[in-house]
Amino acid sequence: MGFHSLSLYQYRNLRDATVSVDAPEVFLVGENGQGKTNLLEAIYLLCFGSSFRTRKEQLIITHNQKEMSVQGTYAVEEGDENRIHLALTGEGKRIQVNGKRITDRKQLISNIPCIVFSHDDIRFISGPPDRKRWFFNQTMSLFDPLFIDSLRKYQRILKLRNAALKNGNIKILEMYNLQLAAAGLVIQGQREELIGEFNETFSELSARISSFGGQSVIRYQPSWKGKKEPKKVITFLEERKERDLIFGTTTTGPHRDRFTFTIDGRDFGPVASTGQLRLMSLILKVAQAVFFSRKTRRKPLLLLDDVLLELDQKKRRNFLQELPEYEQAFFTFLPDEPYDRYRKHDTMVYTVENGEFMR
Repeated sequence: MGFHSLSLYQYRNLRDATVSVDAPEVFLVGENGQGKTNLLEAIYLLCFGSSFRTRKEQLIITHNQKEMSVQGTYAVEEGDENRIHLALTGEGKRIQVNGKRITDRKQLISNIPCIVFSHDDIRFISGPPDRKRWFFNQTMSLFDPLFIDSLRKYQRILKLRNAALKNGNIKILEMYNLQLAAAGLVIQGQREELIGEFNETFSELSARISSFGGQSVIRYQPSWKGKKEPKKVITFLEERKERDLIFGTTTTGPHRDRFTFTIDGRDFGPVASTGQLRLMSLILKVAQAVFFSRKTRRKPLLLLDDVLLELDQKKRRNFLQELPEYEQAFFTFLPDEPYDRYRKHDTMVYTVENGEFMR
């Protein structure tokens, strides 16, 4: 399974065109700002229905235009292919698969499992807690789309409880506490199970790719630590009620959980160099791809945006060797990078210049 072609219309700085990508590996070579990452983003849009670069979707429309669309055809089985179409217009976003409208992005995730490697991944290691939670939420969703339902249910209850806190509606808090405890404990249990399994893959890869000199382990710190029963959580929420009323928001729960990256038990983020943080973020994303493959026995589609640029030759080799088998991979390179070293006989190579793709 992989994309055969991509059709672009009024999308960022890219020329309106249909680009053939019918190869197991596609290299995009060009200077910065020419459109390489934009093409990766277009693929991600078709896989997830959203961008990995911005939440302001109007930014992906070509400047001074009012609408855009991207379309991709991809193989399902031998001889069969599907067509995904995403458009932004004045009426909003519309996603279709084979002409049938998709109303929930959850339907796309298991369609084409896609994992992107980008410079912003460093924020999963050194960024705020919400970025780390986002990463593990996505990791869970890739192999268990039902986790999305659990997360949405919790967020709905959380929103209602926060509204009650802001309005000082104390009487209804008892009901929301019960619901929040039940929904939150499901997520906490799923995260604990995930980290227990994920650490096996992550620690193995870190030992082989890096030279950190110790065991890399992710530590999960639930906000409701040690509380496994709804009654205990409800009691805890009651104890924090006055604080929550002062701040007008729920100050405990899975939306406040933390994940810490450690080397031999020591917090890695505060002591690591930028280069070490970058390498750790690459290991994390490789672990995500490998973990997905082990859990589902499916091959992901990989988008790798300038990820080899800052690695020395040995680390590049180790990194590429540890990638799992993939259905298709897209790499971006600067012109002076030695991309020919990684090229295979069936690799498709494009030069990208001013939003145009040339074989």
